Amino acid sequence: MASQGRRRRPLRRPETVVPGEAAETDSELSASSSEEELYLGPSGPTRGRPTGLRVAGEAAETDSDSEPEPTAAPGDLPPLVVQRDTAGEAWGAEETPAPAPARSLLQLRLAESQARLDHDVAAAVSGVYRRAGRDVAALASRLAAAQAAGLAAAHSVRLARGDLCALAERLDIVAGCRLLPDIRGVPGTEPEQDPGPRA
Repeated sequence: MASQGRRRRPLRRPETVVPGEAAETDSELSASSSEEELYLGPSGPTRGRPTGLRVAGEAAETDSDSEPEPTAAPGDLPPLVVQRDTAGEAWGAEETPAPAPARSLLQLRLAESQARLDHDVAAAVSGVYRRAGRDVAALASRLAAAQAAGLAAAHSVRLARGDLCALAERLDIVAGCRLLPDIRGVPGTEPEQDPGPRA
């Protein structure tokens, strides 16, 4: 009976020690240095529950620890309009920009001076451009007149050259013609010689 009432001890499995350093947690800060070794198999307080394989190192992040990735907003969204609910109105009022503060006298004077300066600069630049345009137009007209004079001179030279060529052809015809009489050797055509003074 004593042997039956005595509970049989289960056979202890050989413990496998994996050297390494476990991740530090709040509960492990107060534990002794001997608890840093991890064992394979069930221990006393966790007997009956499968503990699985414990490996030294840092534990992996769980689903609860993962942070959601930021997503970029699409580019086709309409602009955001901020509406504020007032106590006296049932509908939201669209937010409008605050009115600009009143400008001081110095700012007004500076604005007027800037406007006058801009007008003077614009007038000076436009005057320079107008004068340059007139000068360019005058030079263009002079160049056109010189070109016309050059064309007229070239035409006159061409006409004179044509006339000279025609005259040269006529002279060649006259010189090469055999039908004309030779008046250089006809007797009686020589001029009479005056006799000298008699002695």
